[in-house]
Amino acid sequence: MSSYMVLDNSHPAEWNAYLSQMYEKDIYFSSEYFQLFEDEENQRAELFLYKQEDKLIMYPYLLRSIHHLPTIVGLGLEGDWFDISTPYGYGGPISNVPPGAERSELYRQFGEVFTDYCREKRIMTEFVRFHPLIGNASEYQAGLTTELIRNTAYIDLTVGSEIELIKHYCSNHKRNIRNFKSSPLKIRRSNLRDKSESFSKLYYGTLEDLQADDFYYFPKSFIDETFRLLKGRLELFEVMDGEKTVAACLVMHEHPWMHYHLCGWDRAYLKWAPTKLLIHAAAMWGMENGFQQFHLGGGYTGNDNLFQFKQGFATQLEPLNYYLGKRIFFPEMYDRILSIYGNRFGRITFRYIGNPPFWSGV
Repeated sequence: MSSYMVLDNSHPAEWNAYLSQMYEKDIYFSSEYFQLFEDEENQRAELFLYKQEDKLIMYPYLLRSIHHLPTIVGLGLEGDWFDISTPYGYGGPISNVPPGAERSELYRQFGEVFTDYCREKRIMTEFVRFHPLIGNASEYQAGLTTELIRNTAYIDLTVGSEIELIKHYCSNHKRNIRNFKSSPLKIRRSNLRDKSESFSKLYYGTLEDLQADDFYYFPKSFIDETFRLLKGRLELFEVMDGEKTVAACLVMHEHPWMHYHLCGWDRAYLKWAPTKLLIHAAAMWGMENGFQQFHLGGGYTGNDNLFQFKQGFATQLEPLNYYLGKRIFFPEMYDRILSIYGNRFGRITFRYIGNPPFWSGV
């Protein structure tokens, strides 16, 4: 006998209680993380929970109203319409059942029920950023088109000592760690209190230096709320020149995993490779506090220089695979939109990255 229920973020304790039962869990699935992306007007977090007696699958996502967008208005559709996406980071469905045939069958049945729910709810499209450490892209199919986007790198924190940790760094990273000892700089793990402003300044300055995509320009309120909502599961590491912060990074964590989240630096100090020092310091802290993996993420576009930089901290490990999944629940309506807007619509379809909806600009 199966059933399902849908929770919103007005029930954070219940949401997180279900998360605590999962076989593999992470901060990206928490109520607090999803609160960072909620928008009272058009976007809210939902948790779809599928039950078969004591077997569970939970799938948190952002539900976004799209009925007001020009593409939808132009179709003359009545009532409200939606799309859904996992937010920036990693997500998808997870279960309390260990891997194996029983879990595979549970996912299959969940997929059928969730598909019916989405069509009844008038959800037009779905976009999933699967979790590389969990590997749930291979289990949640249900009509999705799944694509390998890039690899991601992680550090093994179970090696036992700093000597063993550094042994697996590339030669360039090792040299920078050694040279740091003769520098005027110090690294510290800092209290989050009153640090949002200084971190934001470094972060935005770095984006300007890199001429980064607009996607990475999270609003200041997002960074402020990250400091507030993720307190206790967020660490700030800083490189200091006296009392001046010259580089800093945020690391999120939920045992057994840590995630390199956001980073910023003062360009004048790049000769000291401060980002490498921050990652090493965070890895040492994670090792001392019983974490197993420190996930660094991937590059901007495939296995680029940024990915190679991150993989340089784990030369002994095979990188992880990062998949995106996408699905159209109402293909006939989607085809109508393509017929109206043509290739211009197709180029931006499914570019759903947390802000704004992929329909925007059409």
